[in-house]
Amino acid sequence: MNYKLDTNKLIILLIVLFTVIIYFLGFYFREISNGAGHTDLQLHIWPLINDFKNNYFDTLENYLSYREATFPFFHTLQSTFNPFVSHYIYFCLSNTIFNLFILLIFFHFLKKKNIFSVNNLTCLYLIPFIFLISPWFRSSSYWGMTENLSLFFLIPSCYYLSKLIEKKDDNLSNFLLIIFISLTLYSRQQFIWLALSHIFILLLNKDFKKLFHSLIIYLIFSLPGLYVYNLWNVFENVGNATSASDYISLDNILINIPKISIMILFCLIPLFFLNFSKLYNLIKTKNFLLIFSFFIILEYFLFKDLKYPYMGGGYLIKFNKLFFNENIFFIIVLSSFFFALLYSSRKFLNLSYYIILISIFLIIGLPIYIYQEWFDPIYLIILYILMPSSKIINMNLIKSSSIYFLFVWEFIILVIAIFYYHFYLKIPFFYSF
Repeated sequence: MNYKLDTNKLIILLIVLFTVIIYFLGFYFREISNGAGHTDLQLHIWPLINDFKNNYFDTLENYLSYREATFPFFHTLQSTFNPFVSHYIYFCLSNTIFNLFILLIFFHFLKKKNIFSVNNLTCLYLIPFIFLISPWFRSSSYWGMTENLSLFFLIPSCYYLSKLIEKKDDNLSNFLLIIFISLTLYSRQQFIWLALSHIFILLLNKDFKKLFHSLIIYLIFSLPGLYVYNLWNVFENVGNATSASDYISLDNILINIPKISIMILFCLIPLFFLNFSKLYNLIKTKNFLLIFSFFIILEYFLFKDLKYPYMGGGYLIKFNKLFFNENIFFIIVLSSFFFALLYSSRKFLNLSYYIILISIFLIIGLPIYIYQEWFDPIYLIILYILMPSSKIINMNLIKSSSIYFLFVWEFIILVIAIFYYHFYLKIPFFYSF
C-alpha cells in the first residue's frame, strides 16, 4: 500500500514538473497559441502601459484612440505597480511568473469545496496545473495580455456565487461576491454576466433586502468606471464605451447562439468521456432523439443561411472551415445536440445555473467576434468552483484517472494550437518587435 501511494505521488510530481517546464519553454520560444497575443501586445497593450507611465490622465482621456477593447484596469495596475516595464520582454516574463499565483488561488478555493477525501487528496494539488497547458492561459501570460488578470477575481466570484446558489451564503459572503465580481468586470467587461446572474438569482430567491443592498454596493464600486465613462463622453455617445463598439449589437445575440453553444460543447467533451455510460444511456432514448430532431429543425430554419466571420469562433468553427468548407449544417447539428442535452438534463441542475447560462448567451453574444479564450481555461473554474460539490463528485471529476484525462485532453489542444498557428499559419517562433 505504501509503495502504491509513493508511486502516485511520484506520478503527480512528474506531471507537475513537466507542465512547469513546458510552460517556461513556451515563454522561451515566444509561443503564440491563441493567434493574436503578440499583436495585441505590440499594437495596443505595450503603447498604453508606457504612455500611462509617462502621463496617466492624458492617456486615460485619449484611451479609445489606442483601439484597446478592454477597460484600462490591467494597464493601470501594470504601469503603476510592475517594476519590470523597462522592456517588453521583462514585462512579459513578469506576467508569466505572476500568473502562477492564479494556480494558488484556484487551489485555495478548490480546497474550500471539501470534495476530496483523504485517499485522493494528492489529486487536489494536481488540478491547478492544468492551467499551465491551456493555450489561452499560456499566450495571455507570455504576451502580457489582459485575460488572465480576470481569473484572479473570477475564481473567488464563482466560489461565492456557488454559495449563494446553494443557499449557504450570508451577508459577508454576498459582500465579498460583489467585490470580486466588480474587480472581474473591471478586468474583462464580458463578465458582466456574473453581475446579471447574481441579481437575477437574488430575484429568484425573492431576497429583496439583499438585492437592494447589493445594488447599492454595486453602484458604489461602479463609481470609478462611471468617472472614466464621463471622461470619454459615453453618456453622450454610448459608442465611446469601448473601441470595439462597432462590433457590438443586439442583433448578434441570435446569430451567435450556435457559435456559443458549440464552444461550450467543446469544453464539455472531457465530461462526455468521463461519463460515457451516463451519456450513452441518455442519448439512446427515443425522447432524446425527438428533442434532438426538434432542435435541428428549429436551428436549420433560423440559421441555414448563416456565415461566420474568419476571426474567432474557436476550435469547432475552425475545424468546420478546414474540413467541411464552412458547412453550416455541421454547426447546427452540434448546437442542436448541446441544447438537446441541456433540455434532457434540466433536472440535474438548480434553476440558478440556467440563469447563468442565459446571461452568458446574452452578454457573450453581443460582439461579432467570439473567442475560445473566453471559455478556456474558464471551464475548469466553472466545473470545479461554480458547480455544487455533489455534482462535481457525481460527474467523476475528482478521480485520479479523470484528472489525468483532463491533462491529456488539454495537452492535445495545446499541441493542435501550436501546430495550427506556428506551422499551418506560419506565425514564427521567437517573435519580437
